[in-house]
Amino acid sequence: MVMLRVKDIKVISLDVTGTLVSEKFVDSFWLELIPKLFAERHDISVDEAKRIVYLSYDRISRNDIRWYIPSYWFKLFDLKIEVSEALKLIRSEVEVYNDVREALRRLSTKYDLVISSNLSREFIDVALEVVGFQGFKAIFSCVSDLGLTSKTPEFYRFVVERLGVHSKKVLHVGDDYERDYENPVRVGMNAVLVRRDGTTTYPHVKNLIELLELLNLIS
Repeated sequence: MVMLRVKDIKVISLDVTGTLVSEKFVDSFWLELIPKLFAERHDISVDEAKRIVYLSYDRISRNDIRWYIPSYWFKLFDLKIEVSEALKLIRSEVEVYNDVREALRRLSTKYDLVISSNLSREFIDVALEVVGFQGFKAIFSCVSDLGLTSKTPEFYRFVVERLGVHSKKVLHVGDDYERDYENPVRVGMNAVLVRRDGTTTYPHVKNLIELLELLNLIS
C-alpha cells in the first residue's frame, strides 16, 4: 500500500513516458525515423540505414550525454533537417494514456503541476503538445537543463531549488523505481510509482485515477 502525508503536498512532479504517454513515439524517432531520414539523405535502403545508424548508437555509451541529444545525431548523420521539423513527423505516434487528461484537470484544482523528465526538451514539447494540458507551472529536463543522462538526486535537488519549496511538499510520480522513486526520496521528496502493467513488488498505483484516489480527489 502507498502511504503519503497528503496534507503536506503542494506540488506534483510528473514523469512523461510511461506516466503520461507511452514510449512509442520516442522509440519511433530513434529506431524508425532517423534511419528513414538517413536512407533518404544518403540514397541507400532503409535496412542498410538501420544497420549504420544502430551501429553508431552502439558506439556511444548510454552514460554519454550525446546519446540523448537529437541535434548531435542529426549533425553526425548530416540529415539536413531541423530536429523540430523531424519531430512533427512522429507527432501522430504520441499515445496519451486514457486517464491522463482527466487526471491532470483534477490534480490542477489542488496542486501546482510540473514536469520532471529525462527526455530532452524537444521530446517533452511534442508530448505535451499532444497531451494538450496548458497548466504546467514548470518543465524540467535533466538532459537539457543539467546535461545529465538520468534523473539523479542532483536533478531533483535542482527541481526543488527552482520551485522554491521544501522537498517534502513535492510528490514525484513516475514509472522507474530508481529514477522516479529512489532518487526523489533521497532528497526528501515524496514519490509514487505508476506501473500500468502492475509488474512490481514495490508500492505503486496502476494509473493516474488511482493516484487521484490516493490524494482524496475522488472516492
